[in-house]
Amino acid sequence: MISKLFVDNYKCLVNFELPLQELSLLFGPSGVGKTSVLDIVYALRQLLSGDARVTDRDIFPTQTLTRWQSRNLQVFEIEVILGSETYTYRLEVEHERGKRTARIRSERLEVDGNPLFEFVMSEVQLFRDEPNRGISKGPSYTADWRESALARVFPGPANKRLTRFLDYMCRILVCGIHPPGLLSDSTEESSMLWRDGRNFADWYRHTHQERPDLTEALRKELVDVVAAGFHLIQLEKVGHDARSLTIRFDDQEGGDSREGYALRLDEISDGQRALIVLYSLITLGIEKNYTLFVDEPENYVALREVQPWLIRLNDATGKAFPQAVVSSHHPELIDYFGYGHGIMLQRETSGVITVGRPQATRGAGEDPVGLKLSELVARGWER
Repeated sequence: MISKLFVDNYKCLVNFELPLQELSLLFGPSGVGKTSVLDIVYALRQLLSGDARVTDRDIFPTQTLTRWQSRNLQVFEIEVILGSETYTYRLEVEHERGKRTARIRSERLEVDGNPLFEFVMSEVQLFRDEPNRGISKGPSYTADWRESALARVFPGPANKRLTRFLDYMCRILVCGIHPPGLLSDSTEESSMLWRDGRNFADWYRHTHQERPDLTEALRKELVDVVAAGFHLIQLEKVGHDARSLTIRFDDQEGGDSREGYALRLDEISDGQRALIVLYSLITLGIEKNYTLFVDEPENYVALREVQPWLIRLNDATGKAFPQAVVSSHHPELIDYFGYGHGIMLQRETSGVITVGRPQATRGAGEDPVGLKLSELVARGWER
């Protein structure tokens, strides 16, 4: 699991450190960096999977530099606990504001303080990590500073820990669902869901091919969630390689069809699409060891539909997948997760974003008796 994230000189986050738990809820006022945290994790995942370059629009373009800082260097550090070992990955991105270009100045991976990989100004230094022989210096070579040199290291017997870290990072799912943008048609399988969930049909198709038992488990779970009459999700052939994701409903009383009817993904409501994706993140992630980062999952979902998903997420975290981090303003999430798992982000008068945890009590007579945490937050009394 990710135990800590450090960020410097990215949008509103300056010298910012965020500790994370197995289950964490990020909450706080608008403009304090909650979504930025998820954007950074997504960018690191994309960079370390080898799917992106540092200046790509959704990675670390020059526009992400903190506006009130004159420094051109961004720093990102992520601490990951895998088994009994702690991995620390540090990335430094140097920008040239006038030309809106950037390069990776340095990139380093350590395990328990011992180096596994180092990249400085286009020069790579690998370290051999062999069983019973410890860690020693390996080969060095030059690499392209526009992309992650770590992502290009070929797996081998001398770098199993490095490969383990990369495999973990590639299994991070970061999603802020935008139901109106979900595509119904799939032209290929995809093992990774996009940031806005737009390629859900491709991701579902990939999982259905690999683990049809999981899609059947999802179907059973959605029967009581999506709408009365929900029967199953189908991938209907609409071309040589294309498939259309459709939702089949049983005929309801008063209908004139004995076989029910089907609607494409883009023909059901935004709320129904959101629910299908939210439950899929959990159910289809079983045995995939995904780490989930979900941005405002309550959007488009009715109030009575929120808590059942929260209960499902709480039960699955640490079992179906190792970690879940949720960002939300919603009172239902704040009250359900706040005191045990909540992390408050606040902007001080200096502009610095700070991190704190809500306290169950503030001392005798200081908190109004009986107010929920969401009510305290609404009044600004949570600290």
